Formats: sequence, structure tokens, C-alpha cells
Amino acid sequence: MMKSDNLQNEIEERIESLGGIVTKIVHDIRNPLGSIELITSLLRKELNNDSDKQRLIDHVIYGVKNIDNILSNLLHFTTIPRPKLKKVRIEDVLNKCLDVLSYTIIKHQITVIKDIPQNLRILCDETLMRQVFVNLLLNSIQAISSGGVLSVRVSEDEVESGVEINIKDSGSGIPPEYIERIFDPFFTTKNKGTGLGLTIVHNIIKVHGGSVRVQSKLGEGTTFIIRLPEEVETSNCIQ
Repeated sequence: MMKSDNLQNEIEERIESLGGIVTKIVHDIRNPLGSIELITSLLRKELNNDSDKQRLIDHVIYGVKNIDNILSNLLHFTTIPRPKLKKVRIEDVLNKCLDVLSYTIIKHQITVIKDIPQNLRILCDETLMRQVFVNLLLNSIQAISSGGVLSVRVSEDEVESGVEINIKDSGSGIPPEYIERIFDPFFTTKNKGTGLGLTIVHNIIKVHGGSVRVQSKLGEGTTFIIRLPEEVETSNCIQ
């Protein structure tokens, strides 16, 4: 085994040992966070005739969802994903993720183009897969200037018996020297963020037996390409 492999295994063991501590911290934060989300949602309904105050509450709701996404990233990073598989409609999963991010999409006047077969189903852990898509969609949205375009396309690959999901943005693109590093833990080019989102995407897709890669050109945008097999190795999963 190479020295780099030993180092990687040591890092993974240390990260996994933090799992119990992180789980408790996430649980303790999510309890009051859930109360905030519930109260603000109820308050928003009470202010049905006051659009200005509703917009202020939307900021709070978006902030809560953003914090929850960060907590999910920390939780997934320090635990080995063990998918509980079931057949789900890919359209439903992606629509739920886009709905979570709808406030930001509307705020930045982003046009969303969808090309998703209505009855196409994939075998996956829906909770984990939603984490994948939220991370990728958020990453794309943050790269887009106001008035940009976000494209989500899904297709079947009958030759290799799988599904391909393309998430494309019209953003500024990724510098070539960063392409090979974007899935590394804690690597980020942003002023804010943990640098864990794409690492978690990679790990979750891996345990589903799939792959994720990126294509990007400066000034033209970036495309994340996910491939998922028709069947998943049961050794990776909890049935």
C-alpha cells in the first residue's frame, strides 16, 4: 500500500471517530432550529396581507434551511453513508430540492430549465440523494449571476443500464487548476462555506455505485454529471 493510501486511511479513521461528537452537536442545534422554522412558517401565514414582512420572514426561513444544510454536511462527512434503498421518482426528488432553494432562485432571477422524464425511477436512498442534489444545485446557483440559467436534465442510458443527471449553470466556470481538487475535503474557492459539500456528494454517489464528474469552461459555466447504475451493490447498503 502506498504512503498516500495509509495517510488517507488515517484521516478517514480520525474523521469517523468524530462522528459521535458531531451527531450530538447537530442534534442539539437542530432542536431549536426546528422550532424557529415552525414559528416563522406560522408567522408567515399570519402575515398573508403584508408582502414586505413576508419577504423578511423568507430571509429567516432561508437562513434556517442553509444552517440545516451545513449541519447535514457535517453529519454526512463524519459518518459512512449506508443507503436504505427504494425506488423513487427522480422528478419528485429533484423538484423537492429545487423547492428548498426556490427563495434564492427567485431572488436572483434565475431561469430553471428542466428536462426530466416523468415516470423515471431510480433505486436510491432518497434522503441521501436529496443531500446530493441540494449541494450540487446550491453550488451551481451560487456560481450564477442574477438573470442566469440553471439547467437540470435527466436521461436513461440503455447501453449501460443506468441514469445520467446533468446539472448545468451559466456561471463563471471553474479554473482548470481547481478541477481535480473540487471533491477534496475542505477545498473551497468561496469566502464562505465548509468545503465539504462536494466531498459528501462524491461519497454518497460512490456508495450508490455511481460516479460524479465535472466539466467546466471559464466564462461559460459548469456541468456536474452524475451517473447512477440501474442496480446497486447490496454490500454497500441497508435493504
